[in-house]
Amino acid sequence: MSATDKLLSIFALFTTERSEWTVEEAASQLGLAVSTAYRYFKSLSDAGLIVGFAAGRYVLGPAITQLDRQTRLGDPLIRAASPAMRRLAAEIGVPGTFLLCRLYRRQVICVHQETAHTPVLATSYERGRLMPLHRGAASKIILAHLPARIVRTYQDEHLEDIRAVGLGHDWPTLKRQLRLMRNAEVCLTHSELDSGALGLAAAIFGPDGTVIGSLGLVIEERDCGKELQDRLTKQMPLTAAQVTGDLRRIATGPMAQGPS
Repeated sequence: MSATDKLLSIFALFTTERSEWTVEEAASQLGLAVSTAYRYFKSLSDAGLIVGFAAGRYVLGPAITQLDRQTRLGDPLIRAASPAMRRLAAEIGVPGTFLLCRLYRRQVICVHQETAHTPVLATSYERGRLMPLHRGAASKIILAHLPARIVRTYQDEHLEDIRAVGLGHDWPTLKRQLRLMRNAEVCLTHSELDSGALGLAAAIFGPDGTVIGSLGLVIEERDCGKELQDRLTKQMPLTAAQVTGDLRRIATGPMAQGPS
């Protein structure tokens, strides 16, 4: 393992499940000498990525907050999608949460939200929370557009979970279900993650044509009659396609300046 990999492996220890580490604990966890772990802790601390707060215990540092702001202001996906999301939130007429999700290490992460009319229903797709590819409309529509070899491997690794959400018990059934989603250009789910919630999502593609994320909506089923559902089923893919087009224009335009 290179020195860079060791440094990153220490940084990766700081998770939601365990947010605090000492040098000694990290060294033991990764099989490193304490002196080596100390050097990497010092490098991370000097960069502001971790910070000591009590008796040798470290947590993630203020540089993460700074990077989060830079991401929100500079991420091309957020820049392309947020105006359209705000427009949808203004037009929908009922409470709901619009989600912008990104594919990340065979999982899905929400990177931006826009709310309409102060929704009462909390969504499991919190910003920054990793979600599986097989649960929720925002994830499933991404799964539907991934290459077959990746989906096949993912199915082998999550077979029981995929069966539990109704995507099929074997490869032909899963392949057929995902093809139906691609043809429909939208995925709908009912109370799959949050009781009483209707989820809708359409795929977003990068400049090279590969799927990179999704535009989703979480709304209470009782607020979504047939007329509204039909309208959203048509509107979400059109808006996602607009975001895809805007991403291509951003990619071929001048390089953006950093946020001030």
